Amino acid sequence: MNRRTAKGMRLFLLGLLAVMLLGGCASHPKLDPVAPDRSANDGNNQAAGQGSNRTANDGSGQAAPDPDADSAPEDNGQDPVQPGDGNSGTQTPATDGRQAGDGGSDQDDASLGAGQQTGQNGEPMKPPVDEGTYDATLIAVGDIMMHSPQLPGALDKHTGLYDFKPFFEQVKPIIERGDWSLANLETPIAGKSLGLSGYPRFNAPPELADALKDAGFTIVTNANNHALDRGSQGIAMTLAKLQKLGLVTKGTARSRWEADQLTIEKRNGISMGLLAYTYGTNGIPLPKNQPYAVTLIDEQAMIKDIHRLKAAGADFITIALHFGIEYQTTPNEAQTKLARALIAAGADIVAGSHPHVVQPYEFAEVKNPDGSVRKGLIIYSMGNFISNQRGDTKDFGVIYQVAVHKDHGATTIGSVKAIPTWVHRTTVKGLNHYAVVPIASALASKTKPFPEMSAADYGKLKSTYAVVAKRIESLRSKPVHLQAAP
Repeated sequence: MNRRTAKGMRLFLLGLLAVMLLGGCASHPKLDPVAPDRSANDGNNQAAGQGSNRTANDGSGQAAPDPDADSAPEDNGQDPVQPGDGNSGTQTPATDGRQAGDGGSDQDDASLGAGQQTGQNGEPMKPPVDEGTYDATLIAVGDIMMHSPQLPGALDKHTGLYDFKPFFEQVKPIIERGDWSLANLETPIAGKSLGLSGYPRFNAPPELADALKDAGFTIVTNANNHALDRGSQGIAMTLAKLQKLGLVTKGTARSRWEADQLTIEKRNGISMGLLAYTYGTNGIPLPKNQPYAVTLIDEQAMIKDIHRLKAAGADFITIALHFGIEYQTTPNEAQTKLARALIAAGADIVAGSHPHVVQPYEFAEVKNPDGSVRKGLIIYSMGNFISNQRGDTKDFGVIYQVAVHKDHGATTIGSVKAIPTWVHRTTVKGLNHYAVVPIASALASKTKPFPEMSAADYGKLKSTYAVVAKRIESLRSKPVHLQAAP
């Protein structure tokens, strides 16, 4: 091999070596796959208000007390409910560890993003915009009461059990229209073990919950002035029965953990955040070791709760509010001031109860900083849905049917229909029987709907209904204009 050939061969080999080295540097090293961190995902899902459904016992080993049992659980001051024993429906833990409604600290709002995914610059990543269009319906009614005269006619003497399902048979088709169907339960349902009683300190049979479930209700709030009529035992047994049936509850709690939960119920692609508060508990103090047992009205704490729900992914917020003056047919200044402040702060619907008579509803138009307008609905009082109270319109209530629409991530309150109801009470062989009647359709019937009534009583019913219907709609045409709270 001559010198020139040898030199050419060396150059060729050096070039080949360079190509191999460059190719090796350009290739990426192979890494074994790593399993995803499930705990990190769980935290993000809950922060977005999409945690798993929790029932009265989800396998954590601690079941809530059963109100059907012969004896009540001992109230030893311990928190009977631990994580895993909360409400049915989507429950999102609070991120700041405070009890719901206690106002929290100045860091509450800043801590809401804990657990969220962040981008390269450390800022929270915005969730993708929902491009879908969705529609859902909220049904809401007022006070579910159980006075002593309502019990005997519902008792089966052979079984010793109560059947309250006939109370709601005529309105069941309306209640079942709701994607969310809400009622205010104004009595504990702790049963015989804690003593059945009516006014002034109520306690009803647990079968009342079965009747509510059968009627189509899906949500029961019980932040009201009778929540503590059987103490913390009554609350524990009431919640256990309701949640055993799969009903979502709000307004009372057995533990601080349970009180801390955010309630967000998703139906048809729309997430409703739910809150519930009462003005008081008839002078019965909250248990010293359970100050979270009943959620009380505190405007600043309520506004913080609204913000927490929004941050957790609620598309709209409904507040069940037990307030006002009993038997007053128009809202007072305290009612209007509080309800409008909550709407301005971000709530969308206020569903009022307590006066035991219906009060009007009104629309609110909230102007946002960007100039857009948000629609709110304030129902000052839905009256009695079922009770033994008679006269002065105490035997009238109203079912609200509210359309909710979501389009490309923006949720709005649509049409509102008020359906007045009347409690039809008859007496057979000394026993009272009750039925909640959609009164407008009953009176429009070609056949006499209440054959036992005299012509005079029938005429009085028609005129009273006209008064109630006019009262309900009296504020509809005059929306109140509000500025969105900062």
